[in-house]
Amino acid sequence: MRWFSSFLILLAVASVDAAYVVNNAGRQINGTMISASEDGAVTLTTSSGQTMTFQKGQYRSAAADRPAALNKAEQLLESGQGQQAVPLLKQVKAECRFLAWDQTAIQLLADYYLSSGQYGEAVSEFQTLEDQSDPETQRKVREAMLKSGASDSVLLVLNQDIATGSREAAAQAYLLRGDLNASNGDLEGARRDWLKVATFFKAQKELALEAEQKLDNHKEAHGAAEKKAAAQRPDPPN
Repeated sequence: MRWFSSFLILLAVASVDAAYVVNNAGRQINGTMISASEDGAVTLTTSSGQTMTFQKGQYRSAAADRPAALNKAEQLLESGQGQQAVPLLKQVKAECRFLAWDQTAIQLLADYYLSSGQYGEAVSEFQTLEDQSDPETQRKVREAMLKSGASDSVLLVLNQDIATGSREAAAQAYLLRGDLNASNGDLEGARRDWLKVATFFKAQKELALEAEQKLDNHKEAHGAAEKKAAAQRPDPPN
């Protein structure tokens, strides 16, 4: 049974390394147990039994061991059982607040809600992520806002992205504003926004290609509408 004893030793070492705090000096302090209070203070127990408490603002990051519930939730999501994964993700979100894994759970919840058409819930989850600067997160939250029907709110955000955002953010904002215009029946306004991306944002290749595709689809739809209208016009009198 020597292999089993070695396995237990490896588990103990992994447990020591799994819980840690990185203090403001950048030093990682490993422990065997960690907990967090609602005000953001974390308490770490080291392998020697010493208890160390760090108030919020006294550490850069903290993490607990990876929760088993998170592993199970990921398996459920991968097998298409997202609804069953939601309670587990909410559990991790609550139990691991300030301990890193809550952010993973929030991201998975937000992505699931977005993909399953629960746009209001997706917006709420995306907006609780600590890192709001990630371009992909910004794109997703704006998409969710748009699809949730929060037209006025998302329009303000998109206009701000266009005025002050990065080239990537501005191009994405033009695309989404074009989609918003199209959904409101303003096809010419939509076409203008998409054309700006296709013309002035060629360096953002994927977004420029997406804009060109939208323009092509708009052209086809416009042509089909004109043909339908022409077919419905009465013949001129002889």
